[in-house]
Amino acid sequence: MSTLDKLTVRALLRILHAPGERFAGRRVLKTFSDDYRIGRTKGTAVLFESHDKARIRELLCAEGIDPATDPAAWDGLTRAAAAHLGPDEKFTSSAVKRIRVAIKTLPGRPLNLDGRALILPPTCHLDVEGPAVAGLLAHRSVLLVENWECFNRIHDAVLDLSPAGENPLVVWRGDASGTRVDHALGLLKALDVPVWAFVDYDPAGLLIADALPHLAGLIAPGAEQLERDLARGLPGRYQIQLPMAIAALDATTSEPVRSLWTIIRRHGRALPQERYLSESVTADETLGADTLGETNLPNGFAVNTGV
Repeated sequence: MSTLDKLTVRALLRILHAPGERFAGRRVLKTFSDDYRIGRTKGTAVLFESHDKARIRELLCAEGIDPATDPAAWDGLTRAAAAHLGPDEKFTSSAVKRIRVAIKTLPGRPLNLDGRALILPPTCHLDVEGPAVAGLLAHRSVLLVENWECFNRIHDAVLDLSPAGENPLVVWRGDASGTRVDHALGLLKALDVPVWAFVDYDPAGLLIADALPHLAGLIAPGAEQLERDLARGLPGRYQIQLPMAIAALDATTSEPVRSLWTIIRRHGRALPQERYLSESVTADETLGADTLGETNLPNGFAVNTGV
């Protein structure tokens, strides 16, 4: 079965059949570009250059679709006839990994899933369907992590994570490369437990935290350390993000967000959360999935090691 729906396939074929570089403003192609990281955004349009077209051809071939097919070839065909043009007679409506969420725990603590306790090695996580897994998880709090490296290396965080609870579920917020942000947020809503945010210390990071359901607090260094670190922060990043965030942050009713915003705004600088990862990488990070704890995974769950 194809992972591309019919509208996307036809739009991609039109891109391939157009001469030269191709600008496209249709929402379906913006979604495709976000999901597959092919093409680049230019204003409200997406630009597909020659190397992007080459990747599109490879993708269509992998889906069993001839890149030379006329975009209108499916018009008026029966399902049986359409099946000869591609692997799916009606096409699926779901893009690959659209509802996947990356989850893990803090080092050495069990991931409580479906009545089982799983111990994951460092740089290892589970890739799950958010809606399906929510009722199978038994954690009393969540630690939401904005950026991938900090999620993957949460064991190297030098900040005090204990405010997030004794054994929080660690959830990657996601991005356009596969794990969709809205499905991570959907999982948080379904779990209905306190959420602690570990985000960038900049206007955009605070906006992310302010929008989280059940926000209980933010993971941050002590006020004195944050003041010192911000003094050496990034003024350019802060200024770029400020216009989109200042109104919402000035109006926030979240005390944790407002407290950090007061400090960050006073300095006019930003800090990436990666600033609070240790520089050391241990041999334990190379361990594979064979060190998973007490039981095999339930059906339908995938374990991922490394990046």
